[in-house]
Amino acid sequence: MRFNIFQVASYPPERCGIGTYTQDSITELQGIEGVNSVSVAAIDSSNKKITYNSPVDKRAIINAFDRSSWNRSAVAILDIANNREYPTCVILQHEFGLDKTSEKDAYQHMAKILKEVGSEKIVTLLNLHTVLRNPDEKQLRAMKDLSEIVDGITIPTLSSIEILTQEPYNFPQSKLKHIDHGIRMQDIGEINREDVRKKYGLEGRCLVLTLGLKSSGKGLDFGIKSYGRLMNTHFSKDSPERKKLVYLIAGEYHPSFAAQEPEEYKKCEEAIKKAIRSAGLKSIKITNLEKLTEAETEQNDIVIFEKFSDEFLLKELYAASDIVLLPYRNIEQISSGNLAEAFGFGKPVIATEFAYAKELLRPGNLSDAKKQLKKGKELDTRGIVVKLRGKYRNMPDIDGLTEGLDFLVFHEAARVVIGKNARQRGYEMSWPNVSRELVQYLGPILESRFILKSPPVIVRRDSDSKEPEKKD
Repeated sequence: MRFNIFQVASYPPERCGIGTYTQDSITELQGIEGVNSVSVAAIDSSNKKITYNSPVDKRAIINAFDRSSWNRSAVAILDIANNREYPTCVILQHEFGLDKTSEKDAYQHMAKILKEVGSEKIVTLLNLHTVLRNPDEKQLRAMKDLSEIVDGITIPTLSSIEILTQEPYNFPQSKLKHIDHGIRMQDIGEINREDVRKKYGLEGRCLVLTLGLKSSGKGLDFGIKSYGRLMNTHFSKDSPERKKLVYLIAGEYHPSFAAQEPEEYKKCEEAIKKAIRSAGLKSIKITNLEKLTEAETEQNDIVIFEKFSDEFLLKELYAASDIVLLPYRNIEQISSGNLAEAFGFGKPVIATEFAYAKELLRPGNLSDAKKQLKKGKELDTRGIVVKLRGKYRNMPDIDGLTEGLDFLVFHEAARVVIGKNARQRGYEMSWPNVSRELVQYLGPILESRFILKSPPVIVRRDSDSKEPEKKD
């Protein structure tokens, strides 16, 4: 059956990973048979500083800080859905940080309005971007309320389904569906990596890349410390081999981060500076990558490119990279656009054991990879997974990160094989495949609500008739 889709999410030009995810999802869904139209109710965290274009419906834009705005958006979606020929599936892209209301219950209220008022034209789907193993009381109540209201819940990791079906959640298995985080599979012949390196002063360099919006949760200081340990263990300060390596940290802070969390912003910046100083590394901070000269690359161990990268620049940087380093600190993170992009380009990844990486990079064991390499066997891993230490398991293991870098930097053949393994998995997770799977999942939900309404015909045996006996 044909139906409309209305996604509730952050959306470009808002600089947010979920916004990029939603944009990629919509781009693919628009071309799938059965999908009549796709719209967005944009969650705006900028206090109305953003101008949105189609497919954002301006009648349904949400002020992330105002609960009444969430409710008004729900009413607007209902009005729009009621005036459309086909039913509408509202997909709530759920991330705790997107609800900036003081009550932290905006998703529940919105879903409740959609359910109670729009039952004749609307179904609701919850797509989770974070699943907390140990939620606080308010977070648990929010998730339980939502699970009872919505018609289905999708999650990008199988491990999260295990969490949600057990204490303290106890969600019914029948309501949960694993659907991969989509990946933009890239034509790796489209961009000449050597041309990109030459363009940005990176010619002849082995490029380690960490890319994305910066925050304390990205663990950049841990990545820098591990990179420093690698450099200082194997190279003298003026070694020509040292100059073949460069660590590029690309991305700016979320536009609202410094304004809304100034102390956290200062702590994050100071941690990065301290890590560079303590490791004895040289660094350069730039806002225009094209102005980076080969001489500056030679003189510095780390290049900090502090600017939001558009889609084409992202492609260039992934194409030019040799190793992607993701020292993230949140063990419960169940999706990552940067990890997905790395798979789309077939890049070997070193990542901490956050949920999404642990599942995607499997088996991820560096010790086994070393044994396979020593014995001349084909490497079977899709990446290297590193432990998170500490009481709260939020401290990346610097020794593990360093060992991972050591292995990939000095074994170029391993980089190639691990990257190939990653890309093979990436094809399974391509946006066309993921979008079709979503539509196939939605089909029965929509049909049971809007088509299969007539009661079944009831047939009874005659009073003196008996059920046939089974013969031996």
